[in-house]
Amino acid sequence: MGEPFFRIGKYNKKGCEIVCFSSNYVLYGDLSARVMSIVRETVGEIVPYSIDELYYESKLENDKILEQARKLRADILRSVGIPVSIGVAPTKTLAKVACHFAKKYPGYCGACMIDTEEKRKKALELTPVGDVWGIGRRSLQKMKKMGLTNAWQLSQMSEDSVRFLLALPGVRTVRELQGIDCIASEEIEGRQSICTSRSFADMLTEIEDLRTMTANFAASCAQKLRKQKSVAGIVTVFVLTNRFREESTQYNNSANVVLPVAVSSTQEIVNAALTALSMVFRSGIQYKKCGVILSGITPDNAVQTALFDYNPEKRAHYDKLAAVMDAINTEHNTDAIHLGAQLPGKGEEDGKDELFLHNLRREHMSPRATTNWDEIIEIH
Repeated sequence: MGEPFFRIGKYNKKGCEIVCFSSNYVLYGDLSARVMSIVRETVGEIVPYSIDELYYESKLENDKILEQARKLRADILRSVGIPVSIGVAPTKTLAKVACHFAKKYPGYCGACMIDTEEKRKKALELTPVGDVWGIGRRSLQKMKKMGLTNAWQLSQMSEDSVRFLLALPGVRTVRELQGIDCIASEEIEGRQSICTSRSFADMLTEIEDLRTMTANFAASCAQKLRKQKSVAGIVTVFVLTNRFREESTQYNNSANVVLPVAVSSTQEIVNAALTALSMVFRSGIQYKKCGVILSGITPDNAVQTALFDYNPEKRAHYDKLAAVMDAINTEHNTDAIHLGAQLPGKGEEDGKDELFLHNLRREHMSPRATTNWDEIIEIH
């Protein structure tokens, strides 16, 4: 999974049967929404964490929780056709550990619960420390030098040692592993950053082409930002060459634009992204990938204004325009309205659905059977 296509294509010539799928984000998003809708109807309030992960709090007694979880899994499989795994535990970090066991071992029937001290210890002893939620690569290197290999060893460290090694976030992780709930749902729901990036089907060398792709990625980030009722204060753009082409000039770079006031409007975020792109673009380079990252994210009801750049009329205008764009695009389930910067500067358009992805390699994309009438499944 995630292996470059050129590396595995040769196996088809050797008689191996390999099935390849291009990314299909419209399909992923729709199926994710269906799964979350079923969970919400069953348990009430949910906390989405990513496109394929969510949390919910069960109000049932322990002996009924697993029964509910397994029924929920069966309902999702029957209605959507996607197998899911469910982990049950006193904390969110332990629930992720339990979910891993539910996925790995068929005996759990898709749902695993850590509800005793004995189960907690056994589960953490079998969990590599690098698999613990919140442990990054740098932290993992430090822990390996200290001889820490599993989650149980990490959970037994003193708080002072953890604070020195992993700072405050690490302390919270260890407390969660100990069964102490430290991560509020609001912290999960509000993302720390939003990123949209893609690899290109063909190498791009002209800044006009990169501007089109960057504008579309920035617009997508802005839409996600508004959906979670947040604003962002930092816009980052990065560019990469193809590291597998050693004969080509290798280049990767990124630039940040710090906004005077945190915003969520498409126009302002796209403008900032294009400014950042101009800072990192180098002529004569063959670019394989670029992306946009929004950070400095805060709720949209707690915006810190700037002394010399605060224009309430301008801000209200941008916000109203963004709301209208979202309403139209939501109603038509497509990018019916967009900025001029998002249009390709040259070449033929492949149709409305291809407008924003005209340079992405998707020849192995599965049908968008749940969102596109032209690609609906036919039964003969």
